[in-house]
Amino acid sequence: MALIEMVQKEFLAERKYEGLTEKSLRSYVDFFKVWNEWLNQEGIERIEQLNGKNTKAYLMYCIEVRSNQPKTINTKLKLMRSLANWLCQEKMTEEPFTTGVKMRRDDSSPKILAEKDLRDVLRYLRRTHRRENSFQARRNVTLILFMAGTGARLSETCSLKWDDIEVEGSLITIRTSKSRKAQSIPLSESLRAELLDYKDYLQRKLGRVPVSVFVTLKGEPLKKDSIQNIFKRLRTKLGIETYFSPHTLRNYFLKSLLKNGTNLREVQLLARHSKVATTTLYLGYWNEELKETLDENNPLRDLL
Repeated sequence: MALIEMVQKEFLAERKYEGLTEKSLRSYVDFFKVWNEWLNQEGIERIEQLNGKNTKAYLMYCIEVRSNQPKTINTKLKLMRSLANWLCQEKMTEEPFTTGVKMRRDDSSPKILAEKDLRDVLRYLRRTHRRENSFQARRNVTLILFMAGTGARLSETCSLKWDDIEVEGSLITIRTSKSRKAQSIPLSESLRAELLDYKDYLQRKLGRVPVSVFVTLKGEPLKKDSIQNIFKRLRTKLGIETYFSPHTLRNYFLKSLLKNGTNLREVQLLARHSKVATTTLYLGYWNEELKETLDENNPLRDLL
């Protein structure tokens, strides 16, 4: 029977031929690298040695040693299932080696930033910019307002260029969307004004307007990990105990739309969700918040 690493290479070649994105291919490559290290330690080299028992053992290793959360474990299991099913399709194995291995229970409720924390962050950044003339603080104000005001994903924010923003038409083109298709989102008047002010600031500070919207002091595009670190530092600096990350701003955007009366179909379009069921998750979260409000301001309090 075939060696596991050889089969993995053949599997990746097949997926690349089928048009899988570079990002997805990289996910497999990165996963296989760590998995193979564990397999080698266990003396597992050939595909006939793979089974549900050692699949579970590897995932338990990821939980106990690598401290992987349920979402990460489920992602790894999905990658393993894809390979396992392909092996069956290619008649290399009789049944998937992941048979009987179940997904981990995961709390899929959207993590939403508290409005007070968001206001505190913006107040801190504006004060820092005034006192220290900090480029990073000024940029981060616009970065956070952009993500909270558009619901843009982290990858979309990193890739945003000034040519993607149609100021006169108040429209933003997202060229690196999750669906791999160019999509457009409307630009509110308040965010439009903020972006224009920030653009003028870049011209004065850097002597030019860089191609990318969110850049370093050298005019180079911010990368994903750089933006994530900005959020981590702010969370630590301000002692934010609840959720504060790039994705919580997208969740905040969607929750705000629902809370202010936008109908579910419109929110789905603004969120660019392929399925309305995804959007419904946010509605359910807001219902929980409404219940808390009802408990605090119960109209029956003086009647019972």
